[in-house]
Amino acid sequence: MPVYHHILLAVDFSPQDNQIIQRARNLSLQSGARLSLIHVLDNIPMPDTPYGTIIPPDTKTDDAMLEAEKQKLNQTGDTLGIDPACRWLIWGEPGEEIIRVAGQENVDLIVVGSHGRHGLALLLGSTANSVLHHAKCDVLAVRLRDD
Repeated sequence: MPVYHHILLAVDFSPQDNQIIQRARNLSLQSGARLSLIHVLDNIPMPDTPYGTIIPPDTKTDDAMLEAEKQKLNQTGDTLGIDPACRWLIWGEPGEEIIRVAGQENVDLIVVGSHGRHGLALLLGSTANSVLHHAKCDVLAVRLRDD
């Protein structure tokens, strides 16, 4: 099994995220890898911000939806002991942004959830599918179970 040095955990704050979080945490502990965290905002409107598409997790805004997402990111990061400098909250297309940050940060494993879609959803693609086919590093797609 390859030894990983930097793992990027991609979360979407769905009810199944705990499955992905536990898998990434275990891999990080087993390999001694640094763990980073990313959440890509693609389902809330982008307010007028002075900092562009990357939202610093420690910057206060007046947007309640954005603050809720930042709180979830920071709570997850704090629970996992992830350095605030290794947490990304970004507006954009999830697959593209996950791959971009992974390359920028020299990540050697991306951990994402896969809902195992079928039919039309499979043809249209998903975040996990996009990351699997375009990342330049290893990708672990954790099959999500509906609890």
